[in-house]
Amino acid sequence: MANIHPLYSSSSGNMFHLETDKTDILIDVGVSYKAINEGLHSINKDISNISAILITHEHVDHIKGLALLCRKNPNIPIYACNKTAKYLEDYLKEKNIPSNIIKINYGQPFKIVDMDITPFEISHDALSPCGFYIENNNVKLSYATDLGYVSNEVFEYLNYADHIVLESNYDKTMLEFGKYPYNLKYRIKSNTGHLSNIDASNTVLKLIENGKSDFIFAHLSENNNNSNVLMDTLTQVLKTNGINDFSNINLNIASKNLSNEEYNLC
Repeated sequence: MANIHPLYSSSSGNMFHLETDKTDILIDVGVSYKAINEGLHSINKDISNISAILITHEHVDHIKGLALLCRKNPNIPIYACNKTAKYLEDYLKEKNIPSNIIKINYGQPFKIVDMDITPFEISHDALSPCGFYIENNNVKLSYATDLGYVSNEVFEYLNYADHIVLESNYDKTMLEFGKYPYNLKYRIKSNTGHLSNIDASNTVLKLIENGKSDFIFAHLSENNNNSNVLMDTLTQVLKTNGINDFSNINLNIASKNLSNEEYNLC
């Protein structure tokens, strides 16, 4: 058995929980320590259940709760890639907070109990940002958020998986006519920014054509996206390309706010 809980997923804060029969991990802790505990309690867990934490990159909406979490739970292994790991070590040392930071490398698998995990490189304006490809028995999951575009390598990792968590951050029209200053709009739209609804939809189209059918869309912008706009874009792209029957395709959207939704990955 493997389940995933998208407890928090937005531009304000991100934390996913993944469980198997033998272990529990978190992907990112971009909310307050209080919110981390509230999220875990909503699925009848607590921090003592967590075997490890995977960090995708060092932006605040992915590590907000890390300092206090490490202060209170210094032995929990924190996995992060290359320069991200070094940044986290220095950040916590400056605060005199003990931690158990473990550096991992792109393309090199490691194991947490019964999960085999491979970090892969993504394009984002961070130190060593990564996505994760995770295997447990016959379950194969790819997790990719905070990426300016889907590179060939990222697509390969998405295509390896049967279950895919993919960013769909913004609607281009909402962003263009929104209140953000020009430099922030430019950053979001750049190849080291975030993935738009149309780019996410076109990626999913290719994956569906390759036989994939299980998707969770994540990291929707607070101001430049919503689930209705995203679903309209997805539907339009798929129907334009001849896919009219969605009965065997799971198109799920992670809630922006605390949610105890559970997705079974078996």
